[in-house]
Amino acid sequence: MYGIILIIAVIVISGLIAYMGDKIGMKVGKKRISLFGLRPKYTSVIITILTGVLIATITLTIILVTNNGVRQAIFRIQEVLVKIDNLNQQLTLKDQELKGMKQEIATKSEELTKLQEQRDTLEDKLRQTQQEFERALADLRQARDDIQLLEENRDELKKRIAGLKEQRQDLEEKISDLNDQIASLTENYQRARDLASQFQATTEYFMTKYYMGEDLVYQRGDIIYSDVIEGGQSQEKTIKELTLFLERANEEVKKHPVKVDEKLGTALWLQDEDIFSVAKAILNIEGRVIVNLVAYVNVPKNERVYARFSLNRDFVVFKQGELIAGTTIDAGQPPGQLEQELEELLRNINVKAIQKGLLADNQGSVGSIDFSRFYQILNQIQSYQGEVEIKVYAREDIWREDRLSSNLEFSIQPVEGNATDEGSSE
Repeated sequence: MYGIILIIAVIVISGLIAYMGDKIGMKVGKKRISLFGLRPKYTSVIITILTGVLIATITLTIILVTNNGVRQAIFRIQEVLVKIDNLNQQLTLKDQELKGMKQEIATKSEELTKLQEQRDTLEDKLRQTQQEFERALADLRQARDDIQLLEENRDELKKRIAGLKEQRQDLEEKISDLNDQIASLTENYQRARDLASQFQATTEYFMTKYYMGEDLVYQRGDIIYSDVIEGGQSQEKTIKELTLFLERANEEVKKHPVKVDEKLGTALWLQDEDIFSVAKAILNIEGRVIVNLVAYVNVPKNERVYARFSLNRDFVVFKQGELIAGTTIDAGQPPGQLEQELEELLRNINVKAIQKGLLADNQGSVGSIDFSRFYQILNQIQSYQGEVEIKVYAREDIWREDRLSSNLEFSIQPVEGNATDEGSSE
């Protein structure tokens, strides 16, 4: 604001001086006044020059009086220039320092960024550590609960341990008893050898009586009794099951007219060595074992039944729904021919069953269907015209010790293209 007023004042004063100089020059020109003996024309020029000088002088005076900066700039210009140069140098230094500071700021910014990244990483690790700590704390609490539960169950476990010790003592006593039984069986081995010679003599006697025409209860090789025992069990359980087997077999034999020991109540005569060997064999077999008691000689009525053991592994020979055999028969044949072909089919089934492992009796048979069922199937075949296809399936799982009878299922169907009187299948 101060500068504007100063400028306006200088302009106004310069205008007034110029106006006054012009007026003076005009008056001088009109009156033809001469200054210093000069012509009026030159006098007017000098006045004009003096007016301009006066204007400049007044202007500078006003400015110098009113503005200290202008006064210093006019009279101390060299010093001002030196200061300006010094200031420029200082400014250059400051610029360099500023650049250095900017670089340092950039470096610090990078370090700050890295520190922030490290901070974020540490925060993530801290969160993970806190989560792990919480899980560990939960596990610790669970462990404390488990320890408390274990402490609560400690007394019960001690009681169980004491009971197990008692059971162990009982088992050791039972094992001792079983060892005594084995020792007793071993001692009887020699007696068994003596009985063998008697056995042979008795066999010859029985054979002589048989050829003399007496009736037989069992023929040599007949299965007296059969059952399944699970192998691979403990010695105690195996001996127990074998004992029950012999008791059931003895009761079965006593149903027939055979000689029974009045003191012992037994009708079976077995070698102790055989019993010992069978028990040992069953112990060493894993899975089901078929135990057969077979007549050792022909047994007439009211005579002793001498028997021996026969062991076989048990397994499923035919699974439920499995095709056993099949054939095609012309239903228009005479009944006698149809019977022969159906009997041939049953013989093939018998052979195949034996080949696959089904146990046959001393007659080489594994069972048969009854008379009425045989002719029922025959009548079904005759109800068709032309060729029919007969297929025989296992109605259920057939194990090795089973007999083939009601567990067979017959499917009778006409061969495609043949007409039927009535459709039927069993």
